[in-house]
Amino acid sequence: MRSRRVIYADTYRHRWHRWLFIAGCILVSLLLLGWWLQRNPRPDPATYPILGVRLDQTDGVQDFYRLRSSKVSFVYLKATEGSSYFDDNFNTNFDQAAGSRLSIGVYHVFSFETTPQAQALQFERKVGSNIGDLPIGIFLSYYSERKPSAAWLTQHLNAFIMAIQQRYHRSVLLMGSPDILAKVKTVVPQAPRWIVSNKRPAQSGNFWQYTNGARIPNGPQAAYRAAVFLGKRSSFLRLAH
Repeated sequence: MRSRRVIYADTYRHRWHRWLFIAGCILVSLLLLGWWLQRNPRPDPATYPILGVRLDQTDGVQDFYRLRSSKVSFVYLKATEGSSYFDDNFNTNFDQAAGSRLSIGVYHVFSFETTPQAQALQFERKVGSNIGDLPIGIFLSYYSERKPSAAWLTQHLNAFIMAIQQRYHRSVLLMGSPDILAKVKTVVPQAPRWIVSNKRPAQSGNFWQYTNGARIPNGPQAAYRAAVFLGKRSSFLRLAH
């Protein structure tokens, strides 16, 4: 009887160790998967083949041929902010990107502190004709606790867009979080949106920036603000000029 108890105990212990081993393997696999997704959260390339990055001065001068070989299709370069800031790397990055056959967009960071006319003048003076082939981006963000009203933001944003389009005759792309974009939903409603969110937006024809800093699969050893286009390649090509 004692022998049977010992055998049963040994069998139980072996089974318990086996289940602990299996559970440990599953846990390690989940941790590795989470780590991989953290570093490479790129949405499914089969569903979203058109990949791009948004760059500013903090990203330095880029190797756009390397980005293109990593299946990046487009770049958006920060040009200006408010009525006085100009990105130091804009001209260099624009020239190098132009030779890489990537689609290029440029964007302005909208300020609540200066007039739309002064910001449009700064953009025109610094950017000149280097606007690429994609819609001109206008990035919106609440950078202080004091947020402008939706009515104020709509009025000033419309004034800026009017000034820019009078000069360039180019469509625009409104960029920002879902919250701030909702405040300006009546501003050029036919224009595409660049939505910064960790959740996939429902609207087609827009850009989804899914990360503020992650590796591009098989890309350079750097973290990028990466985005995918939510739509067919034909729709994306129609945005290019």
